Amino acid sequence: MKWEIPAKTFLLGEYAAVAESSAIILTTAPCFELTLIDSDQLIDIHPESPAGLWWRQKKHSDKGLSWHDPYKGQGGLGASSAQFLGSYLASCMLQRQTPDLNSMLKAYYQSSWSGTGLRPSGYDVIAQSQAGCVYINKQKKIVQSYNWPFADLSFLLLHTQMKLATHHHLQAATLPSQIEQLSAIADEAQQAFDRIDGQQLINAVNNYHQQLNDLNLVAQHSLEFINQLKAYPEVLAVKGCGAMGADVLLVITARNDIFALQEKLHAQKWTLLATEKNIFDYNKKALIANNL
Repeated sequence: MKWEIPAKTFLLGEYAAVAESSAIILTTAPCFELTLIDSDQLIDIHPESPAGLWWRQKKHSDKGLSWHDPYKGQGGLGASSAQFLGSYLASCMLQRQTPDLNSMLKAYYQSSWSGTGLRPSGYDVIAQSQAGCVYINKQKKIVQSYNWPFADLSFLLLHTQMKLATHHHLQAATLPSQIEQLSAIADEAQQAFDRIDGQQLINAVNNYHQQLNDLNLVAQHSLEFINQLKAYPEVLAVKGCGAMGADVLLVITARNDIFALQEKLHAQKWTLLATEKNIFDYNKKALIANNL
């Protein structure tokens, strides 16, 4: 048995997610793959990772897991949470249990958090169990998937070639007091999806970056890259994604300009991870029903 689990990137909502407020997460292909195997091994899964800890705790003595990462270890795309989700789904199958978001989250917190610092939000693993562009507000028990509705806009996800371990960052981080402002901007972006209002989305992305920058929540290298990207006339909005915006940058451009922009970025040796054409199929059945 093999599970395909999409990569994830925060469109908006990093840090707000830790407070169980609003966020929108993009799920994209190519997918991670986790395979159930007939030997007691964890192949390319660290035994102390959330997936490794969960699997060993379940004591499936004659079964193991094999992992395939199409991104070859590039950070910021949800490899660790995808591994955990796959291991949870595999153990549910072996125990003939129906996967459930709340039990999955409980298991994820138990396996991923030592009790020191901020608890991981779990929004990444929620989104990766769904498809499309996933709006989450855990306080309000909302999980809603969208396609990319903006016919005149494209996005590009670029890798900075830097890597920040989110779990280590959260151990030392504190939540900013302006969480509700961040959450409100994520809600404005959700309204943009509902209204198919591209300009509202552009404003939300730029405002979110500005808020993160004001809160000193953007890594210096990402800030420098963002300022370089802003100089391209095709770039309508740009922000860092995830912890400190360190690993992945989101760029929004007009659909008509994407090829010209891609050529410029290629010439500058940028690593392109995905565009809106890589969104994980919105019409696919979710891995877990979206009931929080």
